[in-house]
Amino acid sequence: MVAAWNITDRPLGLVVTGEANEWTSALERIVGPRLLTTVHVDCDRDLLRVIQRREAHAAVIDDDVDWGLDALGMLRQVRSIDALFPVVVVTRHSDRRWLEAALRLAAFSVVAKPLELEELLRQIRRIMIRLDQFLRESPDM
Repeated sequence: MVAAWNITDRPLGLVVTGEANEWTSALERIVGPRLLTTVHVDCDRDLLRVIQRREAHAAVIDDDVDWGLDALGMLRQVRSIDALFPVVVVTRHSDRRWLEAALRLAAFSVVAKPLELEELLRQIRRIMIRLDQFLRESPDM
């Protein structure tokens, strides 16, 4: 289950990889540390460890990072840990089969490269809204 998120307790923890790393300082200035903290990971194992330990609430996975797994493989691993964890996939892929596979693996969204700051901000906003709705609808949260 997605780590419970309450803005009054702590900011949204967002794992960023690849191109999204270029925007972390801008994100922290625009969104602010009260609402968002970015978590940097160096490899796929780090990402999975962060998710298992519930140190983040969502992730942006870049398909071009040079890890042991591609984005779809990484998404499969994330799903084995947490079926609801929001993952935005940043990719150059545009073929229908690849996009369908990402959606079958419950990618929160698929964003085309190059990653623009405005698009990243839109996705973060959508994640925050979705997590807020999830928490409001969950009686045990």
